[in-house]
Amino acid sequence: MKERLYEILNEEKAHEIIPFLKQLTAEERKSLVPTIKKLDREISKIVMTKNSYHTAGSADQHSIIDIASFVCMDQKHYGKNYWSLFRNKEQTSTILEWGCPHWFSDFINDSIEAEFTAFDYQDILGWTEKGYVQPRPELLGYHLSLQPYDLDKSPETLETHFWYLCEFPSKSLPFKREWLPLVQKLIAENKIDRKRFLKECLLAANRNFNKNVTGWFMEAFNVLKPSDEELILLQDELMAGLASVQSKAVNTVLAHLKKIVPTVEFKTSEFSHFLPNLLSSEVKTVVAASLTVTEKIFQKKKLDTENLEMALSAAFVSKDESIQSKAAKIIQRYIPVSDNMKEALSHYADNILANVRPGLVQYIENTQLELDIVIPEKLELISEDSKIQEPESFEDLMFFLPQAIENPGTCYYDLALAGLIRFADKEDEESVKLFEPVFQKACKTIAKWEVHHFNVLLGNLIINYGLSLLEKYPVQLKNLDKIYKRTCEDEATREAYSSYHKKLGPIKDIKVGGLAMKPFKNIAVHVYNKITTGDKIPLLSTVTHEPCWVSPEALIERFETYQNENIQPDDLDVQLALQRCSMEKTSDRIKLVEQKLKGEYKELLLFFFDKNRTPKGKFEHPSWWMTAGITRSPGRIFEEFNNFGYDDIPKEFITGSYNWKTIDSKKNSYYPVELNINVPKYHLNKRDHPLFLEYFIAEQKHFSETPSFMWSFPNTPGNVFAKIIKDCLFYSGMAEVYERGLVLNTAQALHQMKKPLDEMGYLFLGTIFLDGDKVIRGTAAEIWLEHVSHKVMDNVQLGRIIGLHEKLEWAPVKRFTDLVQHQMLNVSKDHNLALEELLTHILLQMETPVTNLKKILDIYHEVLALNQSQADKNLKEKLNSWKDNSSLKKICNLLLKK
Repeated sequence: MKERLYEILNEEKAHEIIPFLKQLTAEERKSLVPTIKKLDREISKIVMTKNSYHTAGSADQHSIIDIASFVCMDQKHYGKNYWSLFRNKEQTSTILEWGCPHWFSDFINDSIEAEFTAFDYQDILGWTEKGYVQPRPELLGYHLSLQPYDLDKSPETLETHFWYLCEFPSKSLPFKREWLPLVQKLIAENKIDRKRFLKECLLAANRNFNKNVTGWFMEAFNVLKPSDEELILLQDELMAGLASVQSKAVNTVLAHLKKIVPTVEFKTSEFSHFLPNLLSSEVKTVVAASLTVTEKIFQKKKLDTENLEMALSAAFVSKDESIQSKAAKIIQRYIPVSDNMKEALSHYADNILANVRPGLVQYIENTQLELDIVIPEKLELISEDSKIQEPESFEDLMFFLPQAIENPGTCYYDLALAGLIRFADKEDEESVKLFEPVFQKACKTIAKWEVHHFNVLLGNLIINYGLSLLEKYPVQLKNLDKIYKRTCEDEATREAYSSYHKKLGPIKDIKVGGLAMKPFKNIAVHVYNKITTGDKIPLLSTVTHEPCWVSPEALIERFETYQNENIQPDDLDVQLALQRCSMEKTSDRIKLVEQKLKGEYKELLLFFFDKNRTPKGKFEHPSWWMTAGITRSPGRIFEEFNNFGYDDIPKEFITGSYNWKTIDSKKNSYYPVELNINVPKYHLNKRDHPLFLEYFIAEQKHFSETPSFMWSFPNTPGNVFAKIIKDCLFYSGMAEVYERGLVLNTAQALHQMKKPLDEMGYLFLGTIFLDGDKVIRGTAAEIWLEHVSHKVMDNVQLGRIIGLHEKLEWAPVKRFTDLVQHQMLNVSKDHNLALEELLTHILLQMETPVTNLKKILDIYHEVLALNQSQADKNLKEKLNSWKDNSSLKKICNLLLKK
C-alpha cells in the first residue's frame, strides 16, 4: 500500500491516485497518514537555484499529496488548507461524489476565518444542494459579500442570504466597490426592501464590525438619503447607534438626528440618556456634533430639558477651548441658574479652562484653581529600590532562565549569563530534572525563523550547556536528546534558504546579527569557556541596578577579584562595565579605589571616578582608557590618548553629538519636510584594541535590537538616538509597524533609564512629541512629566527643537496640542510653569503662521491665565505681525493684553 503510493508519487501518475484511494478501506486510509505527511515534507523542501527557488516536488506530485491528504486525513490533521485542493473544481467534485469526508461541512463552515479560499459562494450553494455542506448564516454572508455578481442564480440569494451579508459580512475584505451601486440598483428595482436595508445599516453600528465594514454601512445609509419620515420611523435604531464604539457611526447618526430635532416625534429624553457619553468622547467631531444637536433641542423651547441640562455639564471633560466655549454659551443662553445646575458643574470645576470660567461665573465660583506644588525627589539612578535580585542557587537559575528568554536584550540576559557562570556545576541528580523545561523552551525559541539576537546567544548557551549535562545525567535528562534532534531537523529545513543563519552548534561558529552584536557574541563565547572550565570569576559588566546600571562599588569589587586571582579580564567585558557604570557620586568612591586596587586598575578608576583628574599610568589597555574617557567626559580630548590610534573615528561618535536640521524638501512631494541628521559612515578598522563602541557605529543596518543598545551605552546614548532618528524619524508620516516598534521601544528604554537628557536625547524627545503614534507621544509626555518633577528638564532646549520642527510643519500641530491638553496641562503648579516655558520657546521659533497655530496660542493663553503670567516680551513682535491673520487676530490681541 505504501509502496504503491510511493510509485504513484515518484512516477507522477496523478490520474491514478483517486482509483488507488477508492479501493482502500477507512482503516487503510488512516494508516497512510504518517506516510503522506512524510512525503509532503519531502516535496515541500525548498530547492535554491542561481536566480530563484522552487519546491522539490512537481505540480503533479503536489496534486497527488493534496488529494491523498484530503481523502485520508481527519479535519485536525488536514488543518486549514482552503486553497490547494480546491483550485481544480472538477477534481474536487469527483472526489466529493464518491468520498465526501464526514467533517467536510464543518471544514467549509470554518472558512470564514481564512484569509483566502479557492472556492466561492456559488461553490457553497452547489455543495449545499448536494448535501455535502449544511451552511451556517455566517458562511453564506461572508462569501456572498466577496461576490457582487450572479445574484439572480438562486432565489434564496436576495431573499435570505443578502440579509446574512448585512449581519455577517467578510472580516478580511470589507466590501468590493461594486456593492454600493448594486444595492442602490436592487432597491430601485424593489428586489431589496429599502426600509429593512436602512435598518440593517444602522444596526451595523453596534455589531462589532471592523472600522471599514462599519464605515461602508454608514456610507450606504447616507447615499440612500433617508427622508425625515424614514428617520423618525428608524429613531430607535438611530439612538442605539449613539452607543457605537466607531466614531464614523456616531457622527453619521448625529448628522441625521439633527434633521429631525424640530419634529414633535423627536425623543429628547432618550437622547439625553446618551449625551454624557457623547460629550466625554475623545473624538472632537462627536462632541461638537452632540452640542449642535443639544442646542437645537433647546431652541425648540417648551420642553422638559432638566435631564439634558444636567448631561450638558459633561462637555467640560474636554480640555478643548472651542468645545468648552460652545457648551458655556449654550448654558448661558438657555439654562437658568439653579442649585441643580451648580451642583452638576461643580464636578467639572477643576477642568473648566481659565478663559471659559468668567462666562460661567453665575454657575461656578470664579476662584483660581489651586494646584499642588510638586516637591521634587532627588533623581537617583542607583538606589535600594532599583537593586536587582540575582538567582541564589541552581534551582533559582532554572526558574529564572525562562524569564530571561522572555525578556531578551534586558538585564535578564546579563543575569542569566552571570547565573550560568556561578551555578553551572551546582546541580545534583534531583535538581537537574528542572533543566528539561528550560532546555525545551530554549530549543522552541531558537527554532523560530526570526529570533531576537540576544535569544540566539542565550538559547545557544543553554542548549550547549544542556548537552554537556546530558552526558553527566543520561537517565534524568533522557528527553533532551529527542528535543535537540527535533530542533536540528527543523533548522535543517531552513538552511536551504541563503538568508538563514545557523543558530545551533558551537557558539563560536554561529552568526548573530551584524557587527553591532559581535561584542556580545565574544562575551557569550567567554562565558561558555568559563562554564566549561569551571571558572567562577564573575563578569565585570553584569547589571546591578535596573534597568542597566553597574554600581561603582560592584565595579571596584569585581576588579579586586581579578586583581587577587591575577587573571586578565575580557577586554570587551571591561569596556561594557565602564559604559554601564553609574557616574552618580563616583567621587565618593575614590577612597575605596585607593584602598582596594593597585596598578592599572587603580589608575583607571581614579581617572574614571574623578572628573577633574587627568589620566596617568602605563596605559597597557588603550581601549579601557579610551572608553573611560568617552563615558566620563564625552567630547573632551585627552592629549595622553593621542597615540592610541583611535583618531580615525569621526568626532560625532566620540561626542555623541550630531549636526541636524529640519528641511523643507519642496521638490519631494512624498517627504515634504524632513528631519535631516548627518551620521558619518564608519568602517571597522582592524586594531589590537578595538572599542566596544566601534562595533555599534560600524553597523550599517538597522535591526530590532537597536533599542537594547541603550542598556550598553546608558551614559552616552547619543549614537543610539542618532541611528533611530536617521532610520525611523526622518519623516513624520512614517507608518510602518517595524519603524514605529523601534521608536516606541527606544522611547520606553529612555523612560526606564530616568537619566537627565543629553543633546541627542532632547532631539529624540522633541521629535517623538510629534510622532504619528499615540502611544509613542504618550510615552514622550510621561518622560517630560517625570523629568519636570525631578527638576532635570530643559524646556528651553526642548521647546526650541519642537519649534524648529513645527516652523516648517514637519508634523501636524494637533498631535502636540492634543497631547498637551490631555496629559500635560494642570498636573501641578510646577508643570504649568514648565509648560509655559516650553510653549514660549516653541512659539519663538515660529515665523509665518502655520496650520493650527491658533491652537497653540489658545493653550498658551490658558497656561498664562493659570500661572497669572504675561506673554513673553520677545513674543510681542511676532504676535503683532500674526494678528493680521483673521483667524489669529482675536487670540493675538488677548495675549498682547496680558
